[in-house]
Amino acid sequence: MKVYLIKSSSYRLLNIEINRILEGIDNITKFSLTEVSIFDCIEDASYYGLFDGQRGLIIKDVNFFGGKNAYEKESNAIIQFLANKDDDSVIIFVCDEILKSKDLTKKVIAAGAEVIDLSTIDDAKFNEIANEYISSVGVTIDKDAYTLLKNNCLSNIDLFIQEIDKMSNLDNHITKSMVDLCGFKNYNDSNFDFSNAVIAKNFKVAFEVMDRILASGVKVNDLVGLLANSYINMYMVKDAINHHLSDTEICKTLGYSNPYRLNAVSRNAKIYTLDEIKDIIVMLCDLDQKIKTGYNPVYGLKEFLISL
Repeated sequence: MKVYLIKSSSYRLLNIEINRILEGIDNITKFSLTEVSIFDCIEDASYYGLFDGQRGLIIKDVNFFGGKNAYEKESNAIIQFLANKDDDSVIIFVCDEILKSKDLTKKVIAAGAEVIDLSTIDDAKFNEIANEYISSVGVTIDKDAYTLLKNNCLSNIDLFIQEIDKMSNLDNHITKSMVDLCGFKNYNDSNFDFSNAVIAKNFKVAFEVMDRILASGVKVNDLVGLLANSYINMYMVKDAINHHLSDTEICKTLGYSNPYRLNAVSRNAKIYTLDEIKDIIVMLCDLDQKIKTGYNPVYGLKEFLISL
């Protein structure tokens, strides 16, 4: 049996790593500890372990390997399960935090678990992942277009790849003019007024500003991207705060060079729960997909705002 503890600030990197680990395994089960208990996961894994064939088990939203709580019953159950399970299963714990000094973490590592920390992405790693992805989808991009898009996305690899996907639908060679015209931008005051009004649920102002922005020629997709980026940042900051990271740690992890930005995002994040933010991000993804498949973009955006 192989066991992995993974921590990642990027959903894209996380999925790439999980797919790499589970390559060739067809029997894969996923759990979230926000929906079931670790005891349910263990019971399921033990039951299916009776059958032949390699199996992958992904357990997300795991907080047993970090923080101050001991989780004595859960920890004992995990250790006992791993000690008694002797097969070719692959178990991946997707962790909110991993502290190697914690007793459970030390015991699991001693038993052979591998720790994979993807929470920090430096420039070299960003460029490696971005270039590999660009090559894999058969796209080329000018150097100045790459730099501009990376800066506009604030070195967020998930948003950068999302923008590559969007612009590759227009042409398989991305130029600086394409990024200027279609790419995610550093928005002006009116766009931030719109985003802030939506987040604050001040829909009277949101609709007024939205009509003014659209009349100026800004595309609905740009506004959807702006909102998605805002809510994704809110989710990451709120989750980091919930796990007791300091402001310095959060800024370093998320690449915020200005602490005022962190203050603004954390203030907005207080309006929602993590689950609410997650639901809104999914709604924005659905809206983006509907627009790309022919749905009226203005109507779709207004429909989204009314549903909040």
